[in-house]
Amino acid sequence: MKFLNTSIAATVLAAVVVAAPPQIPATPAAVQDIVFIQPFTLEQGEQSTWRAEKPVVTSGYIIVLKVNPALVYPRQTAEPVLYVGDTTAERLNVGYLSGHVVAVVGAEITGEKAMDLSKVKIWFGTPELPERVDATRIAQESALADAAGIKPFAAQKISALLAQNETLREANKAGILDDVAALIRRFSPDEEHVAAGYDGSAGQVAGN
Repeated sequence: MKFLNTSIAATVLAAVVVAAPPQIPATPAAVQDIVFIQPFTLEQGEQSTWRAEKPVVTSGYIIVLKVNPALVYPRQTAEPVLYVGDTTAERLNVGYLSGHVVAVVGAEITGEKAMDLSKVKIWFGTPELPERVDATRIAQESALADAAGIKPFAAQKISALLAQNETLREANKAGILDDVAALIRRFSPDEEHVAAGYDGSAGQVAGN
């Protein structure tokens, strides 16, 4: 089972019907809210393809963010990159109709300080392809976000969300896909086709 790559737009564009694509909002742009956090650890670290350095991730968070839908409209060009602290987040759905994005972010990356979600800002930066974003670009985008006044969420809010879920302990990244699918169904129910791709239900239905 594979995660969606950065061309998510190609598989879901037909499901979004609007008169014309909305204009990309100005960036940097803060997310509107964080509504769910699920920590996880992996016995076998896996390489992320959502950064130029392709870092190995051994633990992290599944997060659900409330966002301005115009920031995540599926386009055939570069889109605003979702950043969490000093890294990029791996978007696992589109979220245009629901206004909710399910994403995975690495908490422990080789050579970098472990992430504390209560101390990092979450925002959308300049449109780009995430796989071309490196540490230098992240630092530049972070400085722009600081200048725009984007701040971390309150520590009490992050603590409360973390307290709602025990850490998932999986052998590898594939082990969290059922949880991802459930979250997409919960927060972005119009994307059942995306959720089915993660938990394999599309194939199961086809085989019945």
